[in-house]
Amino acid sequence: MTVISESAKTELSRLYHEMLGWSPEKIQGERVLLSYAGDISQPKIDSLLRLSENAILDNGSKRMVMKRVCSVIIECLQNTAIHGTKDGEGNLSSFYILRSYKDSFIISTGNLILTHDAMHLASKIDNLNAMSLPELRKLYIETLCNDSFNDKGGAGLGFLTMAKRSNHPMKYSLTEVGDRFSFFSISISVSR
Repeated sequence: MTVISESAKTELSRLYHEMLGWSPEKIQGERVLLSYAGDISQPKIDSLLRLSENAILDNGSKRMVMKRVCSVIIECLQNTAIHGTKDGEGNLSSFYILRSYKDSFIISTGNLILTHDAMHLASKIDNLNAMSLPELRKLYIETLCNDSFNDKGGAGLGFLTMAKRSNHPMKYSLTEVGDRFSFFSISISVSR
């Protein structure tokens, strides 16, 4: 297990609260529908997904929109659980925020990861953001047909699925926290 310092956990908490708070880009009509900070495990992913589904439907969206948004939420939360660094007790320090705007939903997640893993994820996201929708669809089919799995147990479809479902480039940020860790956050917009 990796030992995460209390200062790294404190920095993650500060960045989470900063994302929830006021910012110059804050758009009129923004609503935070759901916010969670803590360990992400499969049972928590299931619970957060059910809460998100209800929040999206209660916000006046149709079931088809809810399913599209939730497919991105699933991928975001699973990537957080897979790529996040766990502390000595096996817990993952992370957060999830679901926001509603007039014409879209924004899904944001963040967690501590090893810095060398962060650089790999950033490169992957940059490559996907540079692709057109037809290129993303082609790569998706090719990846589905490829039976290879990576060292984390996945086939690399998570970020590809998010890029395909979103109508905007995926926005991410990396902030170094200490010698070995970086805070990785990603925000994905899905149209209503």
